[in-house]
Amino acid sequence: MRARYTVWPLIFMILAGICWAQEGEKQRKEGEKPSPSTTAGAQTAAPQPAHGFKAFTPEEIARKNPQKFTTVSVERGKKIYVTQCLMCHGEKGEGKTELASEMGLKVPDFAQAGFLGKRTDGELFAIIESGSPDMPGQGTRMKDHHKWQLINYLRSIAGKVPERSTGNEPEEGVLLIPQ
Repeated sequence: MRARYTVWPLIFMILAGICWAQEGEKQRKEGEKPSPSTTAGAQTAAPQPAHGFKAFTPEEIARKNPQKFTTVSVERGKKIYVTQCLMCHGEKGEGKTELASEMGLKVPDFAQAGFLGKRTDGELFAIIESGSPDMPGQGTRMKDHHKWQLINYLRSIAGKVPERSTGNEPEEGVLLIPQ
């Protein structure tokens, strides 16, 4: 008998919560402007320009990449690119992916001659770190040396040829203790 008295209030609270959530969703939708794809008569939505970046500080522009531009650094950057960037930026950095198209994003083409040449490594670092309205920033989620390796990989996509590895690069995930 006691269980019956605790179950009904619980069911009532769940139903009230569902109704409250639906009402909030309805109000949110009514307050939003219709997107171009849902407007009557609109066939296709024009892609929105991606990455509305903040103005870069002189320190960010002048920041130098501490990772040597070697084949090892590029390979490490490629591993990061594949797991973090490929779905929007594409396998070759061309920015023409199904996901970007579905989201209506205009993703930059890293392989385009001179595109990355317009940005310093410090600017690319700031972009990766802070992100944009359409691209999540990596902030502290990604270690700085991984961001720099990613930048090296992007430079290789753009056609810059890395130096051969010296074999002296520290291994990833291995703590080297000086002797």
